[in-house]
Amino acid sequence: MMNTARRILGNENGFVLGASILISAILLLAGVLALWTSSTEMHVVRNENDLTREFYSAEGGVIDAIENYDVGAMQWLTDAFLLTAHTLAGVARTSANSGGQTVATVEVRCIHNESASPVPGLSAAANTVPIQRHISSPPEGSGFSLKYFEVRRYGITATSETGNTRVQVGAYKVFNKY
Repeated sequence: MMNTARRILGNENGFVLGASILISAILLLAGVLALWTSSTEMHVVRNENDLTREFYSAEGGVIDAIENYDVGAMQWLTDAFLLTAHTLAGVARTSANSGGQTVATVEVRCIHNESASPVPGLSAAANTVPIQRHISSPPEGSGFSLKYFEVRRYGITATSETGNTRVQVGAYKVFNKY
């Protein structure tokens, strides 16, 4: 009996086969984990790229509204807008890229401190702007005389076409005092 146990323990026939199966299993597991990790990283990079593109689209909508406040399809600072009570003034426009595709929805409203009532026709996000005086003096160092000029504040909210990204900024326009 003791001799049989020594013979079984001392027998190394087939050891190489067992070891190679074990090493192959470890390499297979490492390969599967590497593929899984790279696939996950590709999804992360793709999502990050999509979010960055959406952010730039929304930011482009804000820039479009600031630069083209009085011209083109974005024109929002019109006589009708200015003559409407500033607690009710608000417009919604779409911003398009150079190919004509809509990239963002832009909503503009007056910033004011009279009431927190929403402007009809604008989204809840566009109606949540900080409360400040709508009309005030020009900022210090702007080069505009306090005697002859005044500033009016506006909130600009741009939402990407997918609706996943929103950018909101405050802007002001300098007007002559009448």
